[in-house]
Amino acid sequence: MIGYLEYLDAPVKVGLVIIGCFLVMQIIGEFLEFKGKVVPEVLKVRKFFSRRKQEKNETAQTLREVKLLLSEVNAHYSEDNITKRNSWMNWVNERAVVYDNSIVDITKNLADVTQALKDNTKLTEEIFIQSSRDRIIAFSTKVADENALVSMEEFNRIFKIYNDYENYLHDHNLTNGEVEIAHRIIEEAYELRLKTRSFTEYIRGYITGE
Repeated sequence: MIGYLEYLDAPVKVGLVIIGCFLVMQIIGEFLEFKGKVVPEVLKVRKFFSRRKQEKNETAQTLREVKLLLSEVNAHYSEDNITKRNSWMNWVNERAVVYDNSIVDITKNLADVTQALKDNTKLTEEIFIQSSRDRIIAFSTKVADENALVSMEEFNRIFKIYNDYENYLHDHNLTNGEVEIAHRIIEEAYELRLKTRSFTEYIRGYITGE
């Protein structure tokens, strides 16, 4: 240190005073540390160098951890892993093609099923319409004969069939052109039998009085 002071062209006495002060400060620092006090680095140069050494060790540890991390990354993206990844991606693409074809088949089957249901519904509707018409026309032919025995219950049933038939045509925007006359014949026959009490129930004596 004296040589350094000479280099700075400082007086020797001043240098000795500075060195003395420095040593006294270090002695004070050691004494305070011995007493368990917190000593600043300016009073204990050894503590300063110890901290710098610890920081250097921590830096070295950090560098080792970074190198280890880079090594793991390189290992993860090694040629073998890349090959495995590519193989897995190829498998995924193949599965996607299979699934796409399956979806196409399912969609086609659903379309066929939907069409079959529509056809079945249409057939059922046609059967209902035709059956209702046939029953109404057949009944009108029967009651056109004033001497035919017909019960009031038969009339009530055919009226219900006619109402269901008319409501169905209305709900499906269809027209009725085949049973209007038959329905008029049935109504007239009903009114006649109601006035003459010629229903089967009256003739058989099941209903009496007014």
